[in-house]
Amino acid sequence: MKIKVQEALKREIKPGRVFIYGSEEYLTRQFLKRVLNGVKHQLFYPDSLEEFMEFTGSTLFDGEVVPVLLHAEELPSKLRKKSQKEAFIKKLKSLNSFIVAAFGKLDWKSLKSEIFKGILELSNLVVESEPYSEKQIYGLIAKKFKSAGKEITPELIKYIVKLVGTDLTELKHETDKLLLYPGKLTKEAVESLLFSSGRVDPFEVVFSLVEGRSREFIKNVNHLLTEGSEPLQIVGLLQSQVRNMIEVACGRSVRLPKEVIGTYKKSAKKVGLLELLKILKELHEAEFSIKIGLKGGREALTELAFKREESRINFSQNR
Repeated sequence: MKIKVQEALKREIKPGRVFIYGSEEYLTRQFLKRVLNGVKHQLFYPDSLEEFMEFTGSTLFDGEVVPVLLHAEELPSKLRKKSQKEAFIKKLKSLNSFIVAAFGKLDWKSLKSEIFKGILELSNLVVESEPYSEKQIYGLIAKKFKSAGKEITPELIKYIVKLVGTDLTELKHETDKLLLYPGKLTKEAVESLLFSSGRVDPFEVVFSLVEGRSREFIKNVNHLLTEGSEPLQIVGLLQSQVRNMIEVACGRSVRLPKEVIGTYKKSAKKVGLLELLKILKELHEAEFSIKIGLKGGREALTELAFKREESRINFSQNR
């Protein structure tokens, strides 16, 4: 069975053999949170496929456990040999239940590849996580403010979307801040409140990381942390925008302001697709290290900045 994520979120879905993919990362995460609520599960990533291949379906103390493989969009780069692909599909086939989640849009060619074709054939439920239309997003924001008892005009809603874009993760974070504002919301108030402070441009945070400007990046991150942003929130922002940059580099369309897309094209051309993929991998590693408590948020983000600067220096020397 194949359904849209919006429909899936309205249903009571129990874990089985589930495959979810699509460009709306926020809705994908909401779906996973809902389905896995109260369910014993174990997370896996493409970078640690060996652990997934050794997973038995249960643990000594927890009994039956549902394996959840995140960021499946990276599988083709990890499973290059035919024998690796066949072993992976065989492993999925041996499991009573699994959830495979791809945080990105998979085109028809990708879905017909050996890996994703195998996942689709084995899944009892396929969920497509596609974004809301701009009109639907206006309605969601209006409903959110109405539920909170906060007045907002349709014009101001459109202005918020113009500034933030249509990424639901970003919209959630930014509208949460606006709801805390004690006075009447105006265009000027929105401009000063968005992204923690008008002094920090969120896109500049991304550019400073990608281009290896470590001092600027650390300064911006420290400011965001001081203003109350959570480390994982900052990592999430960076992940979503680096993915957008990768989409732009591959010639695909993204839902962002035109001026931002233009800057992304220049930055992507300057850095290169392979380097962007490497940055995304490093962001996943930073996220994982923070979640399991291996590193503090500030430490992980600072280390990320120095990795990028080192990579930039090496790139310049090798040209």
